[in-house]
Amino acid sequence: MAITLRELYNETQERFRLSCLACEDEMDHVVSWVHMVEISSLVNFFWGNELVVTSGYTTRTKEELLNLVGVLEEKNCSGLVINVGAYVAEIPQEVIQRCEELRLPLLTMPWEMTMSDFVKFSCGRIDQSEHDTEELSQAAIRAFLSPKETGDYYTRLTDYFDNDAGFQIVNVYLDVSERVRRLGVHITELRFHSALHRWAFQYLVFPYGQRFVLILNQTDEAVTDEIVQSLLDTYHASNSATKPEMHINAGIGQPVKDVTELFLAYQTSLAAVRRAALINADMIHFREMGFYRLLYSISSDDLMLDYYHEILGPVLEYDKKHDSNYKETLFRYLLHNGSLQAVADEMYTHRNTVNYRMGRIRELLGCNLTTHAECLPYLLAYHIGVILREVTDYEV
Repeated sequence: MAITLRELYNETQERFRLSCLACEDEMDHVVSWVHMVEISSLVNFFWGNELVVTSGYTTRTKEELLNLVGVLEEKNCSGLVINVGAYVAEIPQEVIQRCEELRLPLLTMPWEMTMSDFVKFSCGRIDQSEHDTEELSQAAIRAFLSPKETGDYYTRLTDYFDNDAGFQIVNVYLDVSERVRRLGVHITELRFHSALHRWAFQYLVFPYGQRFVLILNQTDEAVTDEIVQSLLDTYHASNSATKPEMHINAGIGQPVKDVTELFLAYQTSLAAVRRAALINADMIHFREMGFYRLLYSISSDDLMLDYYHEILGPVLEYDKKHDSNYKETLFRYLLHNGSLQAVADEMYTHRNTVNYRMGRIRELLGCNLTTHAECLPYLLAYHIGVILREVTDYEV
């Protein structure tokens, strides 16, 4: 629901007699705010995606205007509006050409049109858009958490979305520090909006906890893949050089047909992004997770952790008391279908040593570990340990 420069232009063109001199095909960028700027150094405090309006009072010459255009491009501004007639009588062709080269939309507004009125109207539209997005986001969250209480969210969401088109939800996790997260959430959201605006269907994107939630009003998974890849590319292009330590993971949920099923799309996308973050994958579909679909669908980590300790308790206690690695031996034994030699090779120890350890492990667990039924609870505990990062000291 973010406002693009094109939308603002279409809504204000007649009222403020706007003209586009450069980059009319580049006006689909989101506008985060509109500022009147007469001193170009103030742009250094911008976050990005701002629209700048100026009378040219301190940038009257061609060189000064070219410098302003360069500064705006460096700060990733959405466009420049010049109030022509008093200080800038005519825009130099070199300035227009430079805007074209930098893909920075350049608009003009005649002097008799008041800049403050244009800024007031534009910022009001941005405020209204943000208010609408907040209302929709809260309705979506209610759909995730209380799907049976349709009266609390259904009308609001179906008024905005096409309920016959179906939905997919993507959860996006940013692996960054809390400080970087606070500074970057707004900027990242704007980048996502800019990448999503070219698609011809409704969408909603908003931050939720440590993640971004994207609700896509369509169910074509090939389209979803293309969208997510464009978001990943946008994010990496914006941050890879300045913040190489930042990572992004996306989880794509199960497609659903109706607003009342958004909770399922959300839960499956949440499971997918948790898996993606664990193995540091850029993008994972819930349908690709196999056996892990079941484990990641358990909403309580505490329940899984209780099971992990209940099943492995004697082995964990023995390792803690004797500083041994029976847990690792057990897991490797199970994952190699009981091959003592394979375990010995991986652990760089003698086969007889592994055989002795497995004998002690069987005694501790009171289980022979010979049939699939006997091994399954401990394999399940292993996979739970992977999910909860209890198993982090080796890879199998």
